[in-house]
Amino acid sequence: MSQAPSNTAAVQRAREQYARDDDGPSLTSPPEEIVDLLTDEYARQILRAVTDDPKPACDLVDMLGVSRPTVYRRLDDLEAAGLVEPRMSFDPDGHHRQEFHATFEEVTVTLTADGFGVEPGAPAGAD
Repeated sequence: MSQAPSNTAAVQRAREQYARDDDGPSLTSPPEEIVDLLTDEYARQILRAVTDDPKPACDLVDMLGVSRPTVYRRLDDLEAAGLVEPRMSFDPDGHHRQEFHATFEEVTVTLTADGFGVEPGAPAGAD
């Protein structure tokens, strides 16, 4: 009996999605890439929108008046950097959708002689 081939990319993505160190979420991109991402107007708007409450991408499209491809590209970039995480939300009627939330309440950027430094603050939702 043969098994269906595994979807290695999907498995790897799922592992990365839920990978956390012992102290909570962590930034996963070099500081220069995070700074570049934070200079993007759409990425900043998305981060502000998902800081307090998780939101699905379709709501971000409507809220921000930005195209769907732009929202999804920025969400992919923010997720790759470790600044947002997706969560599955389940409605009482059985429907489900992915919502995105900010992983940190704040991120501090410093400039030194060696370049940029980026330090995450408290995990979002931590009291």
